[in-house]
Amino acid sequence: MTNEQIKIKADEVLNKYVQRGGAYKKFDSIMSAENIKFKLLETQDNFLGIFTHANSGQAYIMVNDNIKNEGRRHFTIAHELGHYFLCHELTNGQCLDTNILEDGTAIDAIEREANYFASCLLMPESKIKPAFLSMLQHSRKAKIKTFLYVQNNYTWGIWCGFKDDLLKR
Repeated sequence: MTNEQIKIKADEVLNKYVQRGGAYKKFDSIMSAENIKFKLLETQDNFLGIFTHANSGQAYIMVNDNIKNEGRRHFTIAHELGHYFLCHELTNGQCLDTNILEDGTAIDAIEREANYFASCLLMPESKIKPAFLSMLQHSRKAKIKTFLYVQNNYTWGIWCGFKDDLLKR
């Protein structure tokens, strides 16, 4: 699938299930409406999550209960929802942290698609872009520098160039 097709699918899910607020707040209702059962698994290995079907056909999303970082856990759930909504046929639906390269890209196309779906679901461009541009327009320099992790004036100058270009769009 193309990124645009994946983004459209994520937008469809958002429009159907998330009227306002973050998608992660609606995971339970999304899974309930789609008849997906959710389970947390106690595991110590590099297992993050899995989307699978039982012999009965029941869909399951299972996530490692030892993922303590809330953002990582949300991304893992959104990633597994991506496999479901993108109708991926998985032979080994298990997502391991070794499936993700150091720069965050996935090793195979299906994992990349699920990652992109998760990104679109959790950070929809239609909400993120206006919020980011508003922050650039209306926030003080110190707040923007902190948000963007800008450490020096040289880097700040580069960001100011980006800022002016972004605000023209």
